[in-house]
Amino acid sequence: MHRIRRSTRSALPLAALCLIAAAAPASSPAASVSSGGISAPTKPKVDDVVCLSRCVSGHQATPGATVKVKGAFLDHVASVVFRGKDGPLRSHQTYRDLERAKAVVPKGAIDGKPYVIDNRGSVSNRSPRKLEVLPPSAIPDQVFPVRGWHTFGSAGSRFGAARSGHTHQGQDVGAACGTRLVAIRKARVRYRAYQGAAGNYVVLHNIGTNTDFVYMHLIKPAAVRPGQVVSAGQGVGYVGQTGDSSGCHLHFEYWVGVWYGGGSPIDPLPYLRSLDAKS
Repeated sequence: MHRIRRSTRSALPLAALCLIAAAAPASSPAASVSSGGISAPTKPKVDDVVCLSRCVSGHQATPGATVKVKGAFLDHVASVVFRGKDGPLRSHQTYRDLERAKAVVPKGAIDGKPYVIDNRGSVSNRSPRKLEVLPPSAIPDQVFPVRGWHTFGSAGSRFGAARSGHTHQGQDVGAACGTRLVAIRKARVRYRAYQGAAGNYVVLHNIGTNTDFVYMHLIKPAAVRPGQVVSAGQGVGYVGQTGDSSGCHLHFEYWVGVWYGGGSPIDPLPYLRSLDAKS
């Protein structure tokens, strides 16, 4: 009896455990699979559409212009849809990642709010801001290089201001890091490099002139390559503070003649002010 009593005591907890296991919710395994990463595809979202090349301005493009869609869940975008006179016009994406996609404005596109369609058929919202489509003749010959809020700073930002062992050879234009920088006019890229004082920099030779423009302290290497021809308003990089720089700004130099190849810098502020007044 003693042995039987001990066997009964040990069997009761085992039976209880079996009942608990049997009573576990049938959904538990499914919940585990779900938490492992299985979820419904996320619908793409568009925050803005901006022009990158062949632009009149950031939100004014021309047929054949490259535009960038900014938003979320764009890594499966198949096409960017523009408004046309006879209905929507699809343009196949030329690049995509999670937060951006690029496409070319198709011939026949008109002013509208583009949207995207992904390769699963999901349709995004329309861009909150309208993209204007203008004829190529509307592309300006010259534009201000900083595409956002900016300031020309104090006396220390000016051409000729004293520096340790030299004088300032350009004009500093204060702006938030990440602000887009564009070519002022049609130009050929002379150099794209990094230097301890200048940080990431790019030198543009203005085609048809004897002048070079220099952009310094870019947040990362310029978005153009040596030898490439860029148009007025085409993106070349973003404001940063690389190199010997205190605070986010563009150090801009205007050279008559070749940059460090026989030319000499001049005060760019009057020229920059004239461009700023037209922007």
